[in-house]
Amino acid sequence: MKVFQFHIHYKTQYNQQLAVYYTINNEKIFETAYMQTFDWENWFLVLSLDEVKNNLDYKYIIAIDGNQRDKEWGKLRKIEVGSTNHFILHDSWRNRDNINNVFLSDAFTKAIFKRSVSKYYEPKIKDDNILRFRLSAGMVPPEYCIGITGSAPFLGEWKKPIQMSDAKFPYWELDIPTKAKDIYIEYKFVIMNPNSGEIIAWEEGENRILRATFSAVSKQMVIKSDNIYQTQERWRGSGLAIPVFSIRSQSGFGIGEFNDLKRIVDWGHMLGMDIIQVLPINDTLANMTWNDSYPYAAISIFALHPMYIHLPSIASFANEKDEKSFNALQRKLNALESIDFEQVLHGKMKYLRLLFDQEYHSFKNDNDAKNFIYENRLWLQPYAVFCHLRDIHKTANFNNWPDYSQYSEETIRPLLSETYARIKEVEFYYFLQYHADKQLKSARDHARTKGIALKGDLPIGIYRYSCDAWTAPKLFNMHEQAGAPPDDYAVLGQNWGFPTYNWQKMAEDGFAWWRQRMQALSKYFDALRIDHILGFFRIWQIPMHQIYGTLGLFNPRLPLTKEELAKFGIYGDLHRFTQPYITEELIYSTFGKDATHILKTFFEVNYQGISFKSAFKNQKDVDTFIKKNPKLQPYLDDILMMMSDVLLIEEPNTNGNLFNPRITLHTTNAYKALSPHLQHSFTTMYNDYYFKRHDGHWKQQALWKLPAILDASNMLICGEDLGMIPDSVPEVMRQLNILSLEIQRMPKGQNEFGKVKSYPYFSVSSPSCHDMSTIRGWWEADHEMAKKFYYNYMHASGLTPMECSTEIVSYVIKDHLDSPSMLAIFPIQDILGLEPNLRKKDAASEQINVPANVNHYWRFRLHIDTEKLLEAKEFNEKIKRTINSSGR
Repeated sequence: MKVFQFHIHYKTQYNQQLAVYYTINNEKIFETAYMQTFDWENWFLVLSLDEVKNNLDYKYIIAIDGNQRDKEWGKLRKIEVGSTNHFILHDSWRNRDNINNVFLSDAFTKAIFKRSVSKYYEPKIKDDNILRFRLSAGMVPPEYCIGITGSAPFLGEWKKPIQMSDAKFPYWELDIPTKAKDIYIEYKFVIMNPNSGEIIAWEEGENRILRATFSAVSKQMVIKSDNIYQTQERWRGSGLAIPVFSIRSQSGFGIGEFNDLKRIVDWGHMLGMDIIQVLPINDTLANMTWNDSYPYAAISIFALHPMYIHLPSIASFANEKDEKSFNALQRKLNALESIDFEQVLHGKMKYLRLLFDQEYHSFKNDNDAKNFIYENRLWLQPYAVFCHLRDIHKTANFNNWPDYSQYSEETIRPLLSETYARIKEVEFYYFLQYHADKQLKSARDHARTKGIALKGDLPIGIYRYSCDAWTAPKLFNMHEQAGAPPDDYAVLGQNWGFPTYNWQKMAEDGFAWWRQRMQALSKYFDALRIDHILGFFRIWQIPMHQIYGTLGLFNPRLPLTKEELAKFGIYGDLHRFTQPYITEELIYSTFGKDATHILKTFFEVNYQGISFKSAFKNQKDVDTFIKKNPKLQPYLDDILMMMSDVLLIEEPNTNGNLFNPRITLHTTNAYKALSPHLQHSFTTMYNDYYFKRHDGHWKQQALWKLPAILDASNMLICGEDLGMIPDSVPEVMRQLNILSLEIQRMPKGQNEFGKVKSYPYFSVSSPSCHDMSTIRGWWEADHEMAKKFYYNYMHASGLTPMECSTEIVSYVIKDHLDSPSMLAIFPIQDILGLEPNLRKKDAASEQINVPANVNHYWRFRLHIDTEKLLEAKEFNEKIKRTINSSGR
């Protein structure tokens, strides 16, 4: 019989009851035991269990009327019972929003503060009772450790600390045998030098207190668990952002590879940095053209990109002719300024197939490969078949596959059989994923040895013709397309073409698809950037028959009734607000000498005015027509703009009874033509709809989805929260311990530029990102904006320089390093902008992506090899001094 006495102090609200949610002996069956209280603050429970042989794992939960409503943050608490029979547990509730929780993430425990684990010290006197102290503390430099000292002789009487064990780091433990029956002590935790015993720092705050009583029963253990090492010290780190494909190295193949990350890590370590951030690294090969260069359109949320495999790490070519031709193509591709995606792709796939044929027998008999295939079979087998069928049919659009358009395990099983005539073509993709996985994990392990965390990127969407959409179509709204509303960098919005998520369906199994996605990423990354985190609150949804993001609507949304519109002063015939505003004057001023032809082709004139002909019901109709009449191509954008010149969008399937205001309606001709009074009515309605009406609704959406998804891994999470930000977003992100993103050129609030020195601590600050120009590119492309920054922000004098000098770049980078933000992360182009001999001559060519261009070719490469970066000792020392002087 094992007895467990639980005690926790937690002030509950009316009708709330605390309970212990537990399992024993590593079983997956959980029980709930309800606790008792006398004051609704101190909660008690005694559990007597016969079956406990190894361990009891538990967590505290809050229940209302017997239904679980909330649970404390973190993993299950674990008690390994051993020979102890009676446990007295003094616990503290673990709040999710505790800022110290981030330091328990893998970024800190496995990388930045990674330590060689010491041996756990068992108490020497087995027959005594045990007093066990536990503390959660991840922010401890590896050369130091946590100690404890206090008022009792066995705690050094405040003079000599006792070293705690880091065997379960970031959780620290100390077992003290005792014969005392009653214990009353005050104590504190300290950071100490394990070799000299010197106290480096005392924790802050009042002394901790422990009162404990042992009964006459022997082999009792009192466990005092403390959640936080109390300190006001705020750790700040720095990092580097670079897409894997952009890395240039002498051993590459015209594109960056996973192995190249090791040299980037070495360079970051040389600079004194803590984070290396990359763009998404999943397979995007849908069309086998340069269109697949878009890293946010993966064909699998699990599969890694074959383009990033370093072939020589697999094996050397046995055929000398193959070796020579490979080396020749490598030299040719490495000499290119930008990535030639198609040449690299076709070359890599050619030589990967040669290596596969050469190494096939070894691969089939490799136990590590066998284990990889077995452990990943649930996603790997469908993915391999998907790629095989894509190759056969020359398209990833599974709707066009005659026999396999609808996925089922039974349907694909024959294609996985050893007797299948083309089984090697399927196994080829096992081979690719095995080596990609091996190489990326090797880069991750190398980063950890250098105290650097790899930070990945989670795209908000999936590719419409992906393996995920093929295997689980019910999880997605395939009749919809996702994007982003307009902003300064894409004034017409963004249309990504991705399906949106069927969240109701996903919730049925506790968001298992998302949890598996997070677990897959956590195999390679210790930190993660969630792209467009606003999509978990609401997504910008664009009808399939439209092209511009301006005709989208948020999903979910709360449309307005006619009665609500009337309260804002908008009533009468609403048809004039839902139809494009077109006048003869607008047509002639827009199209000039071709206006008559355009008017005759696309428009009709009737008693109501000018409207589009019935053949052009939507933007796709216009686009299709113009593709057949290429002479009209120069007018496409203007015609599509006219089609989106509306003030209200009818809510689908409501018979014209519900409406939504068009995004950025203030920019439309329809708005400009309104009377001042009606303009005021629309502005008031617009502001209420977009910035107030949905706030609580969207908050609940995020709190419904995100906790289960975040709990699936232990990565440090950062959210890209730029754009139209509902008021609830900062609150929810802080509540869930998600770091915000602060980009100076996309300020939050009414500021012209982000005030870097006022950024919140719980954030990532950066001067730019992959969706915008670099510091130099921005400065040199917009002189008027540069002047405002120069005078209003830098408070400089004299003429504003036309060229962005190293001094200006240095000012911006130093400004960000000095910010309060937990992390300051810089695109590698901005770091190189500090050195005249290392920066690229053409600043404009350093931009990675142009969001306004849906067909952008992602082909940016560094102009300098990683090998040369490592050799730039004087420059590297300069950067290191700059980082160190900032306190990072």
